[in-house]
Amino acid sequence: MGMSLALKHYLDSQQIPYDMVHHAYSEGAAQSAIASHIPLAQMAKAVILENEGGQRMMAVIPAADKVDLQRFNQLVHSEVRLASEQELIRMFKDCDKGAIPAMGEPFALDTLVDEALLEMADIYLESGDHRDLIHVSGDHFRQLANNWRHGEFSRKPDPWSRAERM
Repeated sequence: MGMSLALKHYLDSQQIPYDMVHHAYSEGAAQSAIASHIPLAQMAKAVILENEGGQRMMAVIPAADKVDLQRFNQLVHSEVRLASEQELIRMFKDCDKGAIPAMGEPFALDTLVDEALLEMADIYLESGDHRDLIHVSGDHFRQLANNWRHGEFSRKPDPWSRAERM
């Protein structure tokens, strides 16, 4: 499929320089980072959530992390749940299934970014397919994230938790 056209138009309209990092086919942000030899801390992952009123939003977190729903709920003052796979297919029509870019604005989504990503010198994210990543400098990522809500709502998975391994 290639790079999401919505993402490309957005980055171009914001005059954000980026480059593409090609890698072997992989599914998921963490696997794409590994295939590209990118540190997991610098790989941004999108998690789409929905509140009780049906409003969808994007949480952007490091690829190896999970969203801490309790902290996220406090930040947005609402209870959220993961958006369904069918909803994601409808929302990200110009992306391969499971290759959602970690920027909500091109897809008309409110975006919340975890503070951990704002400290990175470089950021990588899915391009909309399973073979390419987008690389932007940390400064340009922070420029884009300036309009997003910031918070600390990601957590490292517990390797001993049976539920985390499922």
